[in-house]
Amino acid sequence: MKKNLNHTIIPFFILVSTLILGVFCVYAKDFNPLFLTTLCLFFVLAILYRNNFNKTLVTIARTLVGALFLFSGFVKGVDPLGTQYQIFDYFAAYGTLWANPLSMPLAFILITTEFVVGAALILNIRIPFMAWITVLMMAFFTVTTLLDATIYSDKITDCGCFGKAITLTNWQTFYKNIVLNILVVILFFGRYRIRNTFSLKNEVMIVFVTTVLFFGFQFYNLRHLPVIDFMDWKKGAKLNPPKTEPVTYVFQYKNKETQEIHEFDSRNLPADIATNWVFVDMQINDPNPPNLMIPIFDQNNEYGQDVANFVADFPNYVFIVAMYDVQKASLKNMKKIFALQDFARENNYMFMFLFDLNVTGEAVEKFKQKVGRSDLDIFYSDDKSIKAIVRSNPGLILLKNGVVIDKWAWRDVPSIEKIQKITK
Repeated sequence: MKKNLNHTIIPFFILVSTLILGVFCVYAKDFNPLFLTTLCLFFVLAILYRNNFNKTLVTIARTLVGALFLFSGFVKGVDPLGTQYQIFDYFAAYGTLWANPLSMPLAFILITTEFVVGAALILNIRIPFMAWITVLMMAFFTVTTLLDATIYSDKITDCGCFGKAITLTNWQTFYKNIVLNILVVILFFGRYRIRNTFSLKNEVMIVFVTTVLFFGFQFYNLRHLPVIDFMDWKKGAKLNPPKTEPVTYVFQYKNKETQEIHEFDSRNLPADIATNWVFVDMQINDPNPPNLMIPIFDQNNEYGQDVANFVADFPNYVFIVAMYDVQKASLKNMKKIFALQDFARENNYMFMFLFDLNVTGEAVEKFKQKVGRSDLDIFYSDDKSIKAIVRSNPGLILLKNGVVIDKWAWRDVPSIEKIQKITK
């Protein structure tokens, strides 16, 4: 009975409980000592019973870890430029800006490794070797996300583990990594219980082809735009949706006599709120879709809320040529862009250039000289907002009534004939 308990029931209990805790990570957005202690307890239990997980439980852990790595690599591979921006943030937080030129190669290597390891785990390829790589990667990810949640929380608000597909808080990410580490412990110590599915020759071929194809997939997304757009300004997004549902406010007050904390709706505050209660906190519940419009400033750098609202409410078509770095922007397709500008003005459409706020007047004048045009309607926004709306420098965005009609990288700027078909 004791042997059956150690080799069947307890390992099964550890695995199932770990999966349940993984679900609860969604709700643990901040530091929670009880939840963290529970996760660490099951991590220790997994180590203590590391040799008692049978082949079935190891296979489940292998599949789950592989699937998560595969998904994480794919959603980042869709948007390698976004991963590069995230690495920029890490270099800035760690004070290693000198390493910025390495950010794109690092992004490609990190994303590809994650995807290929995930695929290998799923396909049961060289599990002992892949288990070692997984352990090393998870050790790096866990330490990094712990630093994000504690030391660098004001500089790193999202590790970008799942690109823009899923956004987690720093603590959610750290909790998720502990859950994943429990599965990795099961996988690592049971790695020799899993037999290879393919021959060595076929395994090498599968890994090689997967690596090459995924590199090509990332390169395509880098040169054009993400084939799946997870960003707020995706095609069809409404930037400034009307508020149709009422916004509610929930107030937390502490009773001066009992010291108990109660929640009150803004419409049913007690009559003695000013004398017998102490304000603690307020929560705003807005069921309406978020306003996605970025701040836009005019040429005098005055606050551009009015400009942003004007763009979002403009009843006709709006063309935005967005450049987060004017000096590094590609000018190869500017003839097409200026042809579209002339076409837009002929049809009373709005055509605007959106530059980074930090660009100097001298850089703007140099840009005008390079392109040979001075009749540009230039507006400004912060570089992070510009990077968040289109992954190209420059990129072209077409709006109407505050809805994103389409987006293009500078390599794919459409012809006037195509725009005419869209605007008919």
